[in-house]
Order: sequence, then structure tokens, then C-alpha cells
Amino acid sequence: MLNKIINNLKDYPEDECYEINGNIYKNKDLYKYICNIYHYVLNNNKSKKGVIVYGHKDIYMIASFLACSCAGIPYIPIDVSIPVERKKKIIEQINPDIIINKDIENIMNNENYLDISKIYMQDDDIYYIIFTSGSTGEPKGVQITYNNLKSCMRWLESICNINKGIILNQANYSFDLSVADIYLPLLTRCKHYILKRDVQRNYTLLFKELKKSNSDLAVFTPSFLDLLLVDKSFNAALMPNLKTILLCGEKLTNNTVDRLLKRFPSIHLINSYGPTECTFAVTGIKINNSNDISVGTPKDDVDIYIVNNSLEELGEEETGEILITGASVGKGYLNNNSNSFIFYKGKKGYLTGDLGYKKNNKVYCIGRKDTQIKFKGYRIELSEIEKVLNNIEYIEKAIVTTKKNDNKVSRIIAFVKIKSSYSVESKEIKEYLKRVLPEYMIPNIKMISEIPLTANGKVDAKKLLEEY
Repeated sequence: MLNKIINNLKDYPEDECYEINGNIYKNKDLYKYICNIYHYVLNNNKSKKGVIVYGHKDIYMIASFLACSCAGIPYIPIDVSIPVERKKKIIEQINPDIIINKDIENIMNNENYLDISKIYMQDDDIYYIIFTSGSTGEPKGVQITYNNLKSCMRWLESICNINKGIILNQANYSFDLSVADIYLPLLTRCKHYILKRDVQRNYTLLFKELKKSNSDLAVFTPSFLDLLLVDKSFNAALMPNLKTILLCGEKLTNNTVDRLLKRFPSIHLINSYGPTECTFAVTGIKINNSNDISVGTPKDDVDIYIVNNSLEELGEEETGEILITGASVGKGYLNNNSNSFIFYKGKKGYLTGDLGYKKNNKVYCIGRKDTQIKFKGYRIELSEIEKVLNNIEYIEKAIVTTKKNDNKVSRIIAFVKIKSSYSVESKEIKEYLKRVLPEYMIPNIKMISEIPLTANGKVDAKKLLEEY
């Protein structure tokens, strides 16, 4: 994979590979950047520790990912939107020799660069580490190998069927959804067209960028697609070249499918599924209507089982936990031995915690067996939010739950009881959370004076939601 990417950059130097804020970069530019950072990393990271790459979708991030990979060193992407306390926790776990940020531009622009002498990355080496929400209150580093990524990209190339087009980006690079739109362009001689965070938050700018992009393929979460569909101008007239939308990260609803197919009657809509621990996605299917929305069938080198608590395989249409085995299953968590990674039928497997069933060889996801949720495409442990809140000195008790529409999380709500000796407003709590949690994890705060209990003495979350 890396050989193909490097050869594409060298063999087609005038191809446009990356566009952001009106700035266009060619293959020859990216190759120069990679070479300069590659030698910098080799000369300054003798320990081969993972390299933290900090920023927001800038070209130096892409160049750094590839430079580290060619040097045989894993990279750890951290977006600028991640709050300071969370960054500190990640840095403590990695303990890196190198942190790459925007300052690397001074090095990467050197015109007198040396070529990449050797690609050091081996099949079983850790290629990248992405941090996700953890039930213990600490972010967990998911380790993905070079073999895992190569398997994923071979599959994505086959189902997306794109060459020399334009691939539209939505996700931050610290979110594994971005893996598709980072590597597909480099492998298929496409241009990577970037939607920055500030653009996504400004509807006027966003729709101008969508039109300007002339995208052939877009990689979205269903939540972002729903956001676009709110505006009736999001249609085939706005994006006439858009042939394929690849969705992943959370539940796809009937309503979303119906609205999209009315606006884009000829669209190739692919619904996919897979946890971060299994390299972006492991199933996919073309959705032609809203009558039957599954996540499809597994890729060729992956098996999916529906199992009970004793790991016994269940029959057709029986609901159980989704277990994934095969080439996509990552190496595990950094510094953390988890019972979720197991061997099953002679292959490495991952117990997802997702509930689902099989019907006619297709997989259907219906929810979680724990307090983990998907919200705006991000995986979130509600227990992590609760732990942060309950550690605040003036909070007596916090209960975090969700509100759902169409069986999809539409809101995270924290019910908070303040200790009697304090006077605190919800605004103050939110300001504290902004320093500790990513923006997508910050709940709506509802102050309560009493905590309702069920007959067996447990918190009555249902009653709290009804009152809210």
C-alpha cells in the first residue's frame, strides 16, 4: 500500500491531491513534504516511539502520517478541538519523543530534500493509534496494524469504485471515519477535498464549499448527512457529480434514506459498519430504499458471528452480541489488556458490545448491551461523562442518559444534583466540561433537586427523561 502511494506521488507529480481553503497541493508537493518529515522523524526518534501529530486537517498532517508510516513508526492524530486535559492524558499514555505540529512546515518545505530511502513499516507493525472514549474515564488507544489497514483499503477500493475523481472529507483525522478519505485518494489518484471545522459550522460557507468541491464521493456520518438534508438546496443540482455516499459511524434511519434518495435519485448509497477496533468498517451494502436497512455483509477476510454471553453462536434472527473475527481486528488497546479481544474459532476476534442479528446473510444492528452510544458518529461511553461530573466537588450526584428519536440518539442529557452548600448554575458546569471533554461529549445539563428511584432502589432514568 505505501509503495503504491509513494509511486503514485512520484509518477504523477502534477496530479492535484489535496485542496483546503482554496489552497491546492500537487503530488510533487506532498512527496517533498513526506520526504523531509520522514528524515526528520528517523533522525529524531531513535526509540521508534509513536509520534503525536497535532492539528486540524492541514497538509502537514497527511504528510506526517505518511512520513511516520514509511519510517516504520505509528502516528497518533490529535485534533485541535480536543480539550487540554484530554490531550494531556493521551500524551501521558504515549510518552512520545516527538510531537509534530504546524512548526513542522519549516522543515517540510525544504527544497533540497532527500528521497525516501526505505519503507520500514512491516505488516504486523502498529500503523496508527486512535483514542476513543473509555468506560474507566480514561481515553483508550486503539492500535491498528499495517495489515489491518491494507485489508481495509483493498475492500474500500472495491466497493467505492473510484479513480481520478474527488473525495470529500467530513471527519477530523483523530476520528477513524477519516481513514477512508485520507487513503482512498492517495491510492486511486483522486483529490482529497477538505471541509474544515469552521466551514462545517457555517451553513452559508458549507454549501458554497459543497458546490465548489465537484465531489464524486463523500464519506459522511448519518448525522452530518441529516444536517445537510435540513436545507432543501442539498440536492443533485448542488452536487451534480456526486455519485457515491459512503456512510459509517452510527445508525442509518428510514427517514434519512427517504429524503436522500428523493434529492439524489441516482446516488450509490453505501451503508457500512465497524468499530474503531476493527479498522474503520467491516460490512457494507448498497441501500436502494428504506424498506430494509441493514449494515450488509462482511468483507471477504472477516467473519461476523452473533453470540450469547457464553460465546455460543445464535441462529437466524436471534439477537445477541456482534463478534468480529479476521483481518480487520486490531492489535488491542495501548497499555490495556481487554477481555473484548479474544480468539474465536482459531482467529483473532473482537466482542463489539453491539447487539444485532442476522437475516438472509445480512447483519442488522439494534443497539448496545452497555452504556456506550454513538452520537454524531462518535463513540461515547456515558460512564466516562458521569465519572467526570461526579468528580466535581460541588456535585452530589450526576446521571447521564440519552434522548432518542427514531431509535437514534438525538441528545445527551446530564441530570445533576448540586450539594446543598453550593450555588452553581448549569453554565458553570458546562464551562468546566469544555476543559475536560471533547465538544461532542458535552451533555445538556438539567439541574434537579431530587433523584427519583425505582421500586428496587435504582435511579429511575425513565422518570427523569419524562420530567425533562
